[in-house]
Amino acid sequence: MKTRVKWPNCGMIVRPQMLALIATLMLLLSGSARGDNIIPTDKVAHFGTAFAIQTVGYGALRFKGFDRTDSIVLSALATFGLGVCWEAFGPTPVSRGDILANTLGQAAAITTVLSFDF
Repeated sequence: MKTRVKWPNCGMIVRPQMLALIATLMLLLSGSARGDNIIPTDKVAHFGTAFAIQTVGYGALRFKGFDRTDSIVLSALATFGLGVCWEAFGPTPVSRGDILANTLGQAAAITTVLSFDF
């Protein structure tokens, strides 16, 4: 069986197994019309918000002249503290899932910052 396919008109080689894996993941994450998503929408919102706050905090500190390490650490502490305070004092009961989603969003933002030199 052929395990590599040349993508038409661009010369890129694609593994069909990877395309099948990506398609499967997209279907799992998208849920259905009934709304039975694997990852609830509020967790995705927490992830995205933490990612944005972490990235903006990092950029603001870098703009103010802080070095890279200090900017990452200070923005991570501020973002984590903000997320925990929102969960503790917000309108809904504390959710470990929300705090986990916030933490994963922060981790993704830090990974992005470390992957690109900005």
